[in-house]
This record gives sequence, C-alpha cells and structure tokens, in this order.
Amino acid sequence: MRIFIIRPFAIKDGIDFDKVEADLIQPALAKLGHMDLQVFGSTTARIIKQGNIREDMFRLIAVADLVIADISIHNANVFYELGMRHALKPRHTFMIRCKSEQQHPFDLQTDRYFSYEASNPGASVAALAEALRASLNSPQADSPVFTLLPQLKPHGRGKLVSAPRAFQEDLERARIGKHYGTLRLFAQEAAAYEWDQEALRMIGNAQFKLRAYAGARTTFELLRGTDGEHVEANLRLGTIYQRLAATEAPARKLELMAESASAIQRVIDGSHANAELVEAHCLLGSNEKSRWIDELAGRAPLEQQAATLRSVHFMRMRSHYLAATNLDLNAHYSAMNALAILKIQQACAVSLPDAWQQSHDTDAGATAALAAIDTLAARLVATLHLALQLDTVLGLRPGMPDAWAPSSRADLQLLTAPGRTERVAQYYRQAVTGDDWFALDATRRNLEIYKNMGLFEPGVSAALEEIESAMAIGGQPPPRPAKVLLFTGHMIDAADKPEHLWRFPRTAPAQARARELIRSAVADEVAGVNGQVLGFAGGACGGDILFHEVCAELGVPTRLLLALPPERFQVTSVQHGGANWVERFHALLERLPFDVLQASVVPPTWLAGKQENYIWTRANHWMMYSAMSTGAATRSVLALLNRAHAPQGPGGAAEFFDEARDNGFKPVELDGPALLNRSTDPAGSVL
Repeated sequence: MRIFIIRPFAIKDGIDFDKVEADLIQPALAKLGHMDLQVFGSTTARIIKQGNIREDMFRLIAVADLVIADISIHNANVFYELGMRHALKPRHTFMIRCKSEQQHPFDLQTDRYFSYEASNPGASVAALAEALRASLNSPQADSPVFTLLPQLKPHGRGKLVSAPRAFQEDLERARIGKHYGTLRLFAQEAAAYEWDQEALRMIGNAQFKLRAYAGARTTFELLRGTDGEHVEANLRLGTIYQRLAATEAPARKLELMAESASAIQRVIDGSHANAELVEAHCLLGSNEKSRWIDELAGRAPLEQQAATLRSVHFMRMRSHYLAATNLDLNAHYSAMNALAILKIQQACAVSLPDAWQQSHDTDAGATAALAAIDTLAARLVATLHLALQLDTVLGLRPGMPDAWAPSSRADLQLLTAPGRTERVAQYYRQAVTGDDWFALDATRRNLEIYKNMGLFEPGVSAALEEIESAMAIGGQPPPRPAKVLLFTGHMIDAADKPEHLWRFPRTAPAQARARELIRSAVADEVAGVNGQVLGFAGGACGGDILFHEVCAELGVPTRLLLALPPERFQVTSVQHGGANWVERFHALLERLPFDVLQASVVPPTWLAGKQENYIWTRANHWMMYSAMSTGAATRSVLALLNRAHAPQGPGGAAEFFDEARDNGFKPVELDGPALLNRSTDPAGSVL
C-alpha cells in the first residue's frame, strides 16, 4: 500500500509537524502494517533523486492508495495538493487536524476529519490507525469532485506510471523461457513499486497465456488488491477461476465457479464500456459452457446431442453470447460463439427431430423455432464475414487486427463448410501458434466438443490435426507432480571458520551423517506417494549437493536452481568446500537441468533500493515459487539446520525454511546439531 502525506514542514503556528508525522502518523501506519498491509510511502521530503519536485508530488498523489492531509493551519501548499488529490481519486483521502480554536476553510467544514493534541500527538496513534483502517475499508467516495460526477472514472496507476524497460525485458525472457517460478517472483517484487499495476498486469497475462492459472490467480488478485475495480484483472479472474475449477472435486468446483461469477459481476456492475460488457457476458457464457460440458461427460454422441437439447446451461450459454453480440456486432468473438451454438442446435434438431419437437409445446412451435434459428444463424454468418473483413483485411477498426480474428475466420470456415477439409486445415494452420497455450487450449476445447458430439465432420478432424501439430511445436506445460520436495541447508564450513561457529564441519563423518539424515527424510516423504515426486534445491557445497545426490539414488528427479551463472556460483558457494565439492557440482551440471536467476550479485536495475546481499533472499523466494508453480498437490520443505550454534542472516537456510513453512509447505527440520557430534570421529578427518 502506498501512502502520501500532505502536511506543512517543521514548526508552523506553534505546531511541530515533523513531530506529528514521527509520533502519530508513522506509528499509526506501522499498526496498519501489522494488520496484514504492506505500507510504503511518506512525503516529497524523502525524494532524493534529481528532477522536478512538483512532478514527483503530482505522481505520488495520483498513485497513492491513501493520502493523509494535515489541515491544521492555513497552508497554501497543503490545500493545493489536497485539491489535486480530490480531483484525481474518488476515495481514501483522510484529513487530520490538531485541536484548536482556529477555523479551517469554509469549503472543508462539511468534511469529517480526525483530531489530535498538538502537544501530545502520540496519544492518538491507536485511534488514528483504526480510523485509517475504517476509511480504507469504505467503498464510499470522499472526493467532492467524484461525488458530484459519479460517472467520472479515475486513472489507474498503470496509466500513470510505466514499468521500467529493463523489467519488461526480464519479463519477456521469463515468458519465452517458461520460467513459472521467476514470473511469480517478479509479481512479488513488483508489488513494492509505483509501477506495480502495469507490471502485475503484464506478468498475469504472461502466466495466463502459459496456462499457469494458479500463479496468474495470485498475480491478478494482487492487482485487484491495488484496485478492486480493475476491469482486466476481474475479467481475467473470471476465466482463471473457471479453468481452475475444471480439475477440482464438485464442492471445490462450486466455490471456484462462484469466485468466477463474482469477478465477472464486478465488471458488469462497474463498467460503462461496451467492450468490457461484451467480454463479461462472454465469460458468463463460458461458465455455462463448462457446466454444459459436464453434463455431456461419458455419453455417446447421440446421447450428448439429446442432452444438449434438454440442457438449461446450454440455453443460458446461448443467451449470454447473443447478449454480448447484441452489444457490439463488430465483436466477432461473441458472434462466433453465438453462431457455433446456433449451428449445434440446428444439427441436433435435424439429427433428433423427435427430441426437438418434444422440447416445444407444439410441432408447429418446434418448426417455427428451428426456422428462427436458421434465419438468425444466416444473419450472424453475414455479420461475421463483414466484421472479420474489417479486422483482418481492411484494418479499419482501431487497434486491429485482433489476435483472435484468424481463429474466428477458421471457425467460420469450419461451421459453414465443414466438408472443405483442405481449406479448413489451411485456415487453422494460419490461426494457431505455439506460444499462446491458452488460445490453443480454447480452440482445441471447442473442436473436441464438436468431435465428441459427432458434428461438423470431416472438418473437425482436419482442424484438430493442425491444433495438435501446433501444440507439439510449441511444447506443453510440464506435467504436474504429485509432490514436490524443496530443500535448504547449511554449506560446508570454510577452512578458516572458527570452531565455535561451525554448522557443517569439514569432516567425513559429518558428511556421512548429513547424507543419512537427508536420505531418511526423502525416503519418508516419497513413501506411499502415488505419482511423481520432484525435488528442488540450489547447488551449494554441503546440504544442497547431498540432496541432489541422495534423490538420484532414490530415483527422485530434481531441478538445480542457481542464484548466479555456474562459474560465478561456484566461486560464491562451492569452491570454499574444496576440490571434491567442485567436481560434484560439475557432475550435477552435466546431469541435471538447471536455471539461473540473475547474471551477477548486483540486483537488476529495476529493483531500485535493493542491496547486493539481497540476491540470497531473492534466490530463496525464487526457489520457493518455482516449487509452488508446479501445481503439486502436496509440498514439503526439508531443512538441515542448526539454529542455535550460529546466527542466521537474511537469505539463510533458517529464513528460507520458515518462509516456505508459512507458505504452506509441510516443514521437515533435520537434526543439524548432530553434524557437530564428534564422538564417532576422534580423528576428525577433514574432507
């Protein structure tokens, strides 16, 4: 959460405003932080970079989630900045003033404000924190501008502050490389910056196209947390919750479908743009499609056709797509789906005339209804031909051509001439690419419905061949393991490390004991698991390398995650253990797939304010998110720790273990102090 404080500076009219911020405002914000809010921000006095301070002030006022304005005295700058805030944002502008006899301006006398004692501002910390929390939870506008102009829409942060180019380049590399854990890491890191909204939107869309729906849900919920009415976030969540529901048990599926409907309804309730309403109705139609598909599961083709003619969900789906088409005849996606539904109805009615007639009160009514469908379908075909010509040929629509237009052209060819298989195949070949798994999956989903119902052949089979070919070229998301094991542990102690600070002695018995502990823990975690178990760990000398070696012995595949490129990582984290560990590290590099987080110990330029040692905390987050991104049903974190014998710094194994535990990993803490037991090693043989 971003806070901007509008106030006078130093001592004015007997009030120490610096003390008010230090003793009242900042402690109250700290209490908000303890209420599960991340709080960032202050006044323009904290800005140290070069530039125009007024531009910085405008930006900070515009992007702040909460503005606190101290109106205790008649200060022109305070009133000017407060007026700007009221003009830019509808809510979450909170006014405070000290208790005094001085009248504040007439224009503000009808507004509520919080009072404090100028002589003892700290006495009101708890009360201010609660008042701020109540204000943040209120949906009501506190800006007189937005109250008088309810149709006025504020600009989101994403339109005011752009994500740095360096971030966008790193994001594109992660997307192309399909680095799911890195995308989650970027979302967590971007949330701390002013450009968070645009960054989260870009990350979420990358995850969405890769069908990384669990990560995309987290990212778009983060985005919605910055702006509950963010249209794109809500629309994406409408689809994401539906897709997540597909693999869940019935009770959980109902919960997720309800989340989908809520996200879509937020758009319908708050939107006045046709394009947004069109997509919202399409998503409601897609939800009904999922329920209709569930009704068809396990049935023979003719039984599916009969079930379709009886299905309430099918008819609701038709209503939503026709409603979307009615809002914008140029929106070919909704019109294409509406046409497909009508064509399915036509085909089912012709295939099962008795069932069609039984679904109407009279035979005449059944005949008239089918004639109406034929007429409407013909009109939609004509509408689609024109809309798609404007999109893909003439380029007359703003922002076009639309990426979905080639798919709509292919679908139109299939539905109007399914017997022309060569042309159908050619259209789908032009429409599909291997880098948007969501689009490929959506296209295949529709084709498989037709295939299972025995409709629109032989064109459907020809189209499916093209889709499968494109998906083979583009690759597939990795299979979801049944369980993941995330490991962290101490490195081998350096040769010059004082004995009272040892955690992993450089002795053969210590290594043997560590191997035994790790092997026992991994074996216990693997026992009884029905499906693949996948391990994740770094490559440091000591616990990390032992974990990879033990997993290989037990038949558990692992992923090697390196904070730095191998040659640099070897210098920082391997070679102090000795030549034997370097050789074992290189053996891992030859045997295992590995990913690298960043090129040097210096953080990327877009991580402004981060110190060099942040790389180790960052690497821990990255490894944790990489394990979470697999979608495994169960997750465990194994740690070879000695908490008491030496202090643990940022990025250490203890911090990593505790954070993974707090993120839902089952904690398995191994007996690290046992490595210091020299009773079985009187000679203390050094490795």
